[in-house]
Amino acid sequence: MRDQIVTLIHYGELSLKGRNRSLFENKLLENIERETGGRVTKYRGRFVMEGGNPENLQYVFGISWYTKAIRLEKDVESITHTVLTEISPYIKEKNSFGVFVKRADKSFPCRSMELERVIGKKICEEYDARVDLSNPDLSVFVEIADDAYIYFNKTQGLKGLPIDVSGNVLSLLSGGIDSPVASYLMMKRGCRVNFLHFHVFSDNKLVLNTKMNSVLNALNRYQSNSKIFLVPYYQFEMEILKVLNTRGHELVLFRRFMVKLAERIALENDFKALVTGDSLGQVASQTIDNIAQITKTTSIPIFQPLITYDKQEIIDLAKQISTYELSIEKYKDCCSIVSSNPRTKANTKQVQVFEKSMDIDRVIEKTLDLVSVIQL
Repeated sequence: MRDQIVTLIHYGELSLKGRNRSLFENKLLENIERETGGRVTKYRGRFVMEGGNPENLQYVFGISWYTKAIRLEKDVESITHTVLTEISPYIKEKNSFGVFVKRADKSFPCRSMELERVIGKKICEEYDARVDLSNPDLSVFVEIADDAYIYFNKTQGLKGLPIDVSGNVLSLLSGGIDSPVASYLMMKRGCRVNFLHFHVFSDNKLVLNTKMNSVLNALNRYQSNSKIFLVPYYQFEMEILKVLNTRGHELVLFRRFMVKLAERIALENDFKALVTGDSLGQVASQTIDNIAQITKTTSIPIFQPLITYDKQEIIDLAKQISTYELSIEKYKDCCSIVSSNPRTKANTKQVQVFEKSMDIDRVIEKTLDLVSVIQL
């Protein structure tokens, strides 16, 4: 077999899935091929990809790490010769190196440490470099599996679970920083995330001319396709203006309305759960009491992956996934105009009285008639 350049892909968490492991592996393989255009072969604990665009692996959940690798025959002499040949451009100006062999194929006659010593000795003789196994300037990796693989670096993947192994969810996407990050974290747990966005425009289509379109595109880079449900805010606004003395309950009323309406859409589309960007105590509406007022309105789970994050942690992750700069662009967000001084502990009985006065179920029905669905 002639030496061949391939992409070696390793995954971590999937190996723990027991009897369901092949389901997770096959979904990851499918996602990789769709995203990169390469041809992937599955081996235990690893994938080998021929062709395609390896750069796109940075957007695929379920990968622990990946690298460009040289695939060759499992032969000590061939492996040593190839390392000495290929190391040349890497070892220049490097003072130390380490050789690390992983022998997955236990039938290979040369043990890992023995092969490390053989290769290391040849490198010392050829390049006059120093061995450092703790903190080397250059690492030489050799894997002995179905074939032998040689590589000199690793690119960390997104980890998590492959998209589509955990079902469809519906994320309440605002114009702020938090909800895009919450959506991303649900993708990381294998969910296909669809979106629900409440807006202040007279026409749903106008939303697509705002920053929200860019936010959606940035998120969908990690899952290829989803749906966005665009919902006008004005029906709720008209009805709550008729209710007297709401006194700081407006935001809790609006969020309960959003969740109730979202539940209807989720059930109609077989989405398994809702997702919000709540972070406990971050703002007045996100106290334990107010979160409880909102979550008790629905019969399906509400996932809140940011519940323990502080604001800086959320910002850091938003920057990492390229939604931060988009999220801080000016935008008239519904929650920001509903109430400027929300209560930290909304009164349950009062909330129920207000909803009855509004005839909230009728408001939901009228609003549902105005929803637009767009395939992304």
